Amino acid sequence: MVQGLDCLVLGYNDPPFSNHEQRVLNRGPDFPDRRIFMRDHLVVDGSRLPYMDVINHYVGERGIGPPDSYYHVGEVANLAAVYLTSFLVQRGCTATFASLFHAEKERIAALLRDQRPRVVAITTTFYLTAAPVAEIVAFVRSVRPESLVAVGGPLIDNLARDLDPETLTEMFEWMDADVYVHDSQGECALLDLVRGARAGESPAHVDNVYWRNGEEFRFTRRRPENTPVDEGTINWRLFDDTELGRTAQTRTARSCAFKCSFCDFPARAGALSLAGLDVVEAELTLLAERGVEHVVFIDDTFNVPLPRFKELCRMMIRNRFPFRWYSFFRASSARDEETYDLMAASGCAAVFLGIESADDGVLKLMHKSATSDAYRSSIRRLTERSITTFASFVVGFPGETAATVQRTIDFLNEAQPSFFRAEPWWYNHRSPIHAQADVLGITGQGYQWRHATMDIDGAGDALDRIFAEVTGSVWIPTYNFDFWALPYLFGKGFTQEQITAFLRAAQRSMRFNADPGTPAARAAAEEVARSFDGVVLRPPRYRMPRARPLRVTA
Repeated sequence: MVQGLDCLVLGYNDPPFSNHEQRVLNRGPDFPDRRIFMRDHLVVDGSRLPYMDVINHYVGERGIGPPDSYYHVGEVANLAAVYLTSFLVQRGCTATFASLFHAEKERIAALLRDQRPRVVAITTTFYLTAAPVAEIVAFVRSVRPESLVAVGGPLIDNLARDLDPETLTEMFEWMDADVYVHDSQGECALLDLVRGARAGESPAHVDNVYWRNGEEFRFTRRRPENTPVDEGTINWRLFDDTELGRTAQTRTARSCAFKCSFCDFPARAGALSLAGLDVVEAELTLLAERGVEHVVFIDDTFNVPLPRFKELCRMMIRNRFPFRWYSFFRASSARDEETYDLMAASGCAAVFLGIESADDGVLKLMHKSATSDAYRSSIRRLTERSITTFASFVVGFPGETAATVQRTIDFLNEAQPSFFRAEPWWYNHRSPIHAQADVLGITGQGYQWRHATMDIDGAGDALDRIFAEVTGSVWIPTYNFDFWALPYLFGKGFTQEQITAFLRAAQRSMRFNADPGTPAARAAAEEVARSFDGVVLRPPRYRMPRARPLRVTA
């Protein structure tokens, strides 16, 4: 690597689970975050562990891998970091990335010391708070204080939209970066920052950034970026095998074709923009050449528009790509048998179905374009073709009642998607439904809300019912696991049957999280351990000593 790196891009910071545990358990038993937390972990040998750490525990205990193995979904190369690195390198800059902050701290420190990056760019795709950013910045400052630290992504957009100028400045000061990029894309701003740093210029010339000028942050000219998707294609030849692994993420489009009333993403991301079929084909060819076995398409509406989706499938069939693929899937846009046949023939392994509700009235208020019958039909067709299905639900949206919750329970037990998850509705004031707050009687914000037909406590009770009464599908948690853990685990050597056995046993064991010391709880934990019998795994990339979990006292 050339001495004097232009940019080091840092991906996800995953704080220790014990931090989350301490914060949540300080709240009352009925607090929404705590109720979610109780279905996001298992009690193993007296400690609370998220699902991926449960896997790490039994991999070590049962000799499946080295005792310090650290399996983590962050081992899949962080797509934002990969994309920005590729974008910079293809425009004449020197750049590299790190996907997972805590697991790669030693490598990051070495890069900071030895390669002396002019700019350190921090992505924020998955952050709901600024704390993970502040931790990364403090670490960078301690090793390489001369680097210009730039932060961009959804967190900055949310903070800039939600906070008044004084509070926003205080937040920027606390995170302690030099520059904050405020744009739904931001790659051009980063390129200009890197070129400016190389020329010794201040960030004042860069559009769409807040930059530290003495004791204050100034915002430069607002000029929204509009980089064509085709110009952002990733050159996968730039990365070595250890950076890629067997599972990779990519995208073929930007933004979303729909305007669901609970979501403000399309308003922030702009109009739907599609990559050309030839560009997608070239990128997938590179991934296949690199030995990637599982490709995750992160497009919000991968099968929209339908004619393009069919051509994508035909292209993958024509190339006989050896990988299996995973994506979001819109049932409302796939009503014919040919679509499902093409999916199966092209290597589709699993899809994420954002069903949200099985009640047609709630779906209509959500501005979903599908009906519960359409979802039933789609799950049936996918299952017939051995395509794994994951169904995601929002509980408590305006219009939700005990009767609509029962319809969701009945739907899950009848349609039986492979896996499912349900979460309480998060009331976002920037989402379209907020315009109807007066009509629907909605008050509050976030997880503290009520409306004409339910409140957050009722949603929590409904989630308890769903978890207890759904028997036809298997629960998947949210904390660092989710649907997207499936392609990662497949890439490490798990089979579908082994993952299902683990998740079924985990769901039964999870019911004892509040009372882990009983004979029944111990028997359930032993079933989780037995689910690892016969598992043979590829070693993970990461070895990381983990902080000792808190002991369970209540």
